[in-house]
Amino acid sequence: MSGVVIVGAGPAGARCAERLRAGGYDRPVTLIGDEPVPPYRRPALSKELLAGTAGIGDLRLRPAGWWEDAGIELVLGSRVERIDPARRSVILAGGGDVSWDAVVIATGSRARRLPELPPLRGIHTLRSLQDSLRLRGDLRAGRRIVIVGAGFVGTEVASTALSIGAEVTLVDPAPPLSRLLGDDVAGLLAARYREHGVDLRTATVGEVEGTDDRVTAVRLGDGERIECDALLVAVGAEPAVPAGIPQAPEGGIAADAGGRTDLDGVFACGDVARATHPLLRRDLRVEHWADAAAQGVAVADAILGADPAPRDLPLFWSDQFGLRLQYVGHAHGWSAVELDGGPDEFCARYLDEEGCVVAALVANRPRELGRLRRELRAAA
Repeated sequence: MSGVVIVGAGPAGARCAERLRAGGYDRPVTLIGDEPVPPYRRPALSKELLAGTAGIGDLRLRPAGWWEDAGIELVLGSRVERIDPARRSVILAGGGDVSWDAVVIATGSRARRLPELPPLRGIHTLRSLQDSLRLRGDLRAGRRIVIVGAGFVGTEVASTALSIGAEVTLVDPAPPLSRLLGDDVAGLLAARYREHGVDLRTATVGEVEGTDDRVTAVRLGDGERIECDALLVAVGAEPAVPAGIPQAPEGGIAADAGGRTDLDGVFACGDVARATHPLLRRDLRVEHWADAAAQGVAVADAILGADPAPRDLPLFWSDQFGLRLQYVGHAHGWSAVELDGGPDEFCARYLDEEGCVVAALVANRPRELGRLRRELRAAA
């Protein structure tokens, strides 16, 4: 087939395909996805779709028929077994291969799992549309769910589950979101979660129990037993690097600001890429929607030989427990946090050793975001 083959139909892959066509690329463009549905809005998996306030059709990035009209071939429900850079071929599971002049790896990440989990019904992870629909089937008023992992996926699902009347226990060895946002912000969030009815446990998981092939309880590291009807494992994600492609020592696929790897004709973008950020001038693996889309654009521009589009600083958001959290920048580390506000609205500025701001978080203060972005750009 040749042309450009994009492996992964998430935001990075979809945006790359769109940009190629908008930039005048006239060779074949093929977008391969392992899910059986066209590209969709993934942030809704832990929110509107899980709550049942949006359907599958509401999540589509483009209307039905748009991809065909744009000359982009969708190969859906197809898992890539490996990529052969020497033969310039993508080998599909179950047989068949697709040739390419350039291949874009946008395979995202896969959910980490707890070791030695028993094969019980009612145990979930959340990375795909089908994951969200299966979890939704176990979330009803009065049902009890234990969520292991108090990162963004775990806390967003906790907020959604409570909104539909489920009972929620949130378990993590560290305070919620403290690894990314620091202890001061974590303390504000923990108080808010408890106020809304979350049973928040700073603990480890020792054992998962079940009866008749279904999960019934989680035993914590201190021996306490918590009964449940469902268990969500939300302990992070790891880059889904296809077989045949080398992985960077820190994880992910090493790439420059245009997504170019050391392999001729091979590009990477999105969660799977450890790419150079042109503003921050260091290699990052940023697992968020907006940056994934921006990386897809950068790869398309590199393939087209066009001047790269301006890149902004990493930005992500989270809606949970009546808060709109918006985070800009990338605090690889910080020396101090300046916190202003209280449980209902606040701003946190993350400072390095020299007192320069490296990242900022606002909660229910959207008007401050523009000023903070300008401040961070100047510092960068």
